[in-house]
Amino acid sequence: MRGRLSEAGADSAARGSATLRDVAALAGVSVSTVSNVARGRGNVREETRRRVQDAIDELGYRPNLAARRLRSGRSHVLGLALPSVTVPYFREFADSVLREAQGHGMSVRITQTHGDVRRERGVCDDPYLRHVDGILLVPVALGQADMRALTVTKPLVVATASFTAGRVDSFDTDRFEAARTVVAHLAAGGRRRIAALAPGEAQPAESDERYLGYVAGLRDAGLPVSRRRVVSTETVTFAAGADAVRTLVGRAPDTDAVFALGDALALGALRGLRDAGRTVPGDVAVVGFGDVAQAAYCAPTLTTVDPGREEMAHRAVSLLAERAQARTTGAVLPEPGHHTVGFRLVERESSAVASE
Repeated sequence: MRGRLSEAGADSAARGSATLRDVAALAGVSVSTVSNVARGRGNVREETRRRVQDAIDELGYRPNLAARRLRSGRSHVLGLALPSVTVPYFREFADSVLREAQGHGMSVRITQTHGDVRRERGVCDDPYLRHVDGILLVPVALGQADMRALTVTKPLVVATASFTAGRVDSFDTDRFEAARTVVAHLAAGGRRRIAALAPGEAQPAESDERYLGYVAGLRDAGLPVSRRRVVSTETVTFAAGADAVRTLVGRAPDTDAVFALGDALALGALRGLRDAGRTVPGDVAVVGFGDVAQAAYCAPTLTTVDPGREEMAHRAVSLLAERAQARTTGAVLPEPGHHTVGFRLVERESSAVASE
């Protein structure tokens, strides 16, 4: 049942300073119910939730974040440190994190590490992230050995990396099995000379599970592992993918499939192959990794691996929010550990079966 505002409440609403009590009065519910709806918590009936939300919208109610921070001892802000927002996958991952954080009543402060191992290692000491409740780090340079030098002064979750040192929580998909699945898919389509475009200034390190899965997939299919079919790139960009595939065509012109360990590389490879006079998928099949939005709209559309970006963002942000809350309440949570999310191969036009 809808209630009525008091005269004072009407004045507050007119000034744009409506309170929880004003919303509760208009919606005809308790202040605690309004608080639960505003924070997305509690067991509130859908009809009541709608009534409260209508009152919030009508009054233009906005939470008093300063008061909330004083009461909770938290900033209700998460830090997100990633290599670059110009890389499609990281940009879309940031979008997923922003949406998940909003669902927890939190905002996000984003910083770019540009793949600098020192910045990744010292992320908890970054002045820009000094007052956040916790940090979600997406590293590209940090290795297992670097974990020993990592300063952890607040809740920290590492995403898209498989660290098992036990000092921080980490999330990733099974990159080894995902890459192995890609090679099996290409081999089943008649491809026999499968190349890889891999991030890294030198040959892919054995710590890169995608590269190891690529090698394992070749061996499973009885295909040769050839170093001349592996081209490393310094960056994960469209230009790097185009340049790498041109190098590949010059080095191994009989290549009939390319597995790019990043969608930006794969999208660049499509252009590079076209410039080299190769058709996709007629002459060369192409598969990426990341399932960015552009993969479904390029020509041809790009077969790629969905590494569980949405699931990873959801679980990582939820865990960070839990750990941040536990620091103020004293709740006991499980020790940090590694968490695996699912992947799926998204088959599109770029890896269609080779013609006879």
